[in-house]
Amino acid sequence: MKKFLVVSLVLLSFCVIADERVILGSFERQTEEAEVDYFGFFFKSTANGIGLQFLNFVDSGLYLGAEFSHLSGDSEACVGPQCVSADTDFNHTMFSGKIGRNYGDWTPFVGASYNNTESDGESVDGWGLDVGSWLRLDPFKLHGTITNVDDEDVRGISSGLLFQMNNTWVLGAEIGTLLDSELDVFSFSLQLGRTF
Repeated sequence: MKKFLVVSLVLLSFCVIADERVILGSFERQTEEAEVDYFGFFFKSTANGIGLQFLNFVDSGLYLGAEFSHLSGDSEACVGPQCVSADTDFNHTMFSGKIGRNYGDWTPFVGASYNNTESDGESVDGWGLDVGSWLRLDPFKLHGTITNVDDEDVRGISSGLLFQMNNTWVLGAEIGTLLDSELDVFSFSLQLGRTF
């Protein structure tokens, strides 16, 4: 039911036309790899999902942003190129909100994010503090964000861009990784939306 609601909101967002705000639907992908110290043994997981973002850019005004994503995946145990399913399916859900100030072409912001991962009947969740900034270079908007600033185990960095086409359509992309973790994590998001 949750997935149906999110897909419905994404489809409805493509029917709204106005100015200054952006709503984006996205395809999300995340890969994670963890090495074990002997015999070249490692675990890897791949998750795919969808997301929804709302961004409010107002010249010389308050910036507000909100994001939701839901990913599902599974894990594998590998030695060299040979991998076997670890029979571990998981779901990862993330909500975040951001607030900042738009100073023309530069928009610094802070935010909070909530992450929940469910696997084999167990649930792990937590909050994080995010800081970053948007930079407008017409027709692009670029951003950089440090995620989970308050937790060095899962602190990450992400960057992305939005491309405003000649009409109300917007294309976006984002990549991210963890900074100080033993896990090798890479995330990618491809976005499509409209201004309104």
